[in-house]
Amino acid sequence: MRLAVLCAVLLLAACGGNVRAPRATYDLGTAAVVWRPAGLKLSGVSAAAPAWLATPAIAYRLLYAGGMRRDVYAESRWAGPPAALIERALNRQTPAPGGGCGLRLDVDELVQVFDTPQSSRILLDVRASLVAPDGNAVLARKAFSLARPAPTADARGGVAAAAAAVQALGGELGAWLDATARAAPPIARRCNAG
Repeated sequence: MRLAVLCAVLLLAACGGNVRAPRATYDLGTAAVVWRPAGLKLSGVSAAAPAWLATPAIAYRLLYAGGMRRDVYAESRWAGPPAALIERALNRQTPAPGGGCGLRLDVDELVQVFDTPQSSRILLDVRASLVAPDGNAVLARKAFSLARPAPTADARGGVAAAAAAVQALGGELGAWLDATARAAPPIARRCNAG
């Protein structure tokens, strides 16, 4: 009996020794994304993602090796799911909740792709929906696809490129919402009355 318990303990210790904790945990930085739609009142931003993006794993693809495999860095991870980090970054510039339309983001992709072993970029694909103040109707939709080069071909470079992509997304969202307010005064009135 003692021998069986000792073997089980040694086996568990051997397996546990192969598990590596991440050495680096990243977020999108402390700088607020600069965006503020002038023509629409927003109550805030919410973001969601499919299951494969709802983890803190930092994903990458090796396009030069076929690109069909999605891998993750073993020793680096996000501080939380990417959609939550994007939501937090964008909400730093929105007023406190309590009126106006909501902005719902569906993050379809955030991945570092390697065109060569030394060259990579971040791809960020987001579908945005402007939601009525009561939450019952989508007033406008737009898809955004952004790519930003990574300064280095590693997780740190991918994170820097992701932060740049989210900054650019903020600018594009603000421009889209401003254009929507100008082109569709009834939508602007509905958001601003809520």
